[in-house]
Amino acid sequence: MEQIQRPRYAVQVILPTYQVIGQAEPIGPWLDYLNVVDKHLLTLHDARVLPVGSAATAATRPEVSINRAEACLIILTERAAHASVFMHKHTELAITHLGPIICRGEYHMGVDVRLGIFFDSFVGDFYPVTNVDLHSAVAYPEPVPAKAELVLLNRRQVQFYYPAA
Repeated sequence: MEQIQRPRYAVQVILPTYQVIGQAEPIGPWLDYLNVVDKHLLTLHDARVLPVGSAATAATRPEVSINRAEACLIILTERAAHASVFMHKHTELAITHLGPIICRGEYHMGVDVRLGIFFDSFVGDFYPVTNVDLHSAVAYPEPVPAKAELVLLNRRQVQFYYPAA
């Protein structure tokens, strides 16, 4: 029997106390895959697990499963991964504090949605933000990129957000 090959994309998953770098193999479009209500894990292949903290040691594993609810954000580091992310055309510039990360970027929403009710109007936990500036309040083992074209933020990790001035 022939093995089905799905594309794998390089990603960086930022958690409050870990940074995991590897390859994700989404089944279908990213947001559909991440926002399925009865699935709770995100599997990364060829993963490097980097704990936050100077005394911590990194581990390399062929496969790790991450609790999606704990992921602050997923950085899609390959442009090819962006193709299957649905985004509304209307954007608002905002800043979000989630876990140890501050994210400033363009939040994609319907034209009838205001930023103040954005989280209540979005279906699912993960949503796209483009043209992103990232700032980390802690030192991660590998530097979190200062800029990213596209990240997927987890609203369960959002502490607060506001319009960018």
